[in-house]
Amino acid sequence: MSKDDIVLYEVKDNIAYITLNRPERENRLNKDLCIELGKSWKRFEEDPEVRVAVLKANGDDFCYGADLTETGLLEYLALAFPANGTEIFKPIVGAVHGRVIGSGFGVAIHGTDITIAAEDTEFIFYEPRVGIVGTVLEYTPYMPFKVGLEFYLTGEPMSAQRAYEVGLVNKVVPKKNLVEEATRFANILKRNAPLSLKSIKYGHYKIMDTTARRARREFNTYIKTQLESEDFQEGIRALFEKREPKFKGK
Repeated sequence: MSKDDIVLYEVKDNIAYITLNRPERENRLNKDLCIELGKSWKRFEEDPEVRVAVLKANGDDFCYGADLTETGLLEYLALAFPANGTEIFKPIVGAVHGRVIGSGFGVAIHGTDITIAAEDTEFIFYEPRVGIVGTVLEYTPYMPFKVGLEFYLTGEPMSAQRAYEVGLVNKVVPKKNLVEEATRFANILKRNAPLSLKSIKYGHYKIMDTTARRARREFNTYIKTQLESEDFQEGIRALFEKREPKFKGK
């Protein structure tokens, strides 16, 4: 597969369908996928004929997160996330299914404004079990405070139904109806006034601005230390050896 096919971009009836297309690797985010996703978000926002996007994925799973077999990935990872409310103001509907893990969770939830989940969806924030969290996680109101801490600290899976109960997704549907339901929402959104949608989206994401500005400063203090740690190397080894890691806090 060429890198041009790793993210599919198709426009139908003023809706851009952006599809992760690396199913042989569970749509893990590698350098090429991140770069192509970044290009897709820019293309989507700048195209006057497109009013709304639907983000989906080919294969059995939406995304297994960052591809840990690639070195130097962190500098490209941010490209996968649309800068909602600061650079991207058109609405994005997510259609997620299967496993949604780590950075894939970030793309699915933080990267979409309305999220539709198939019944088989399982959200997992696996980073604490590997030994690296790619950014300083501040509380944002995607789900209740205590529920968020439980999800992020434990690494335990969250079902689609539980995600709906805590407000993480907007709707849960049978997998066969996933894209149809996402498209139904997209059709509703595309009929609304673009400037009004931009204002609403800006207002809702304004709370994230502080995090974005601090991210660079905090990287060296909190994230770089994880990348250079013995625990991170042990976490990667344990993941591929399918065993429990033995962390030392070093």
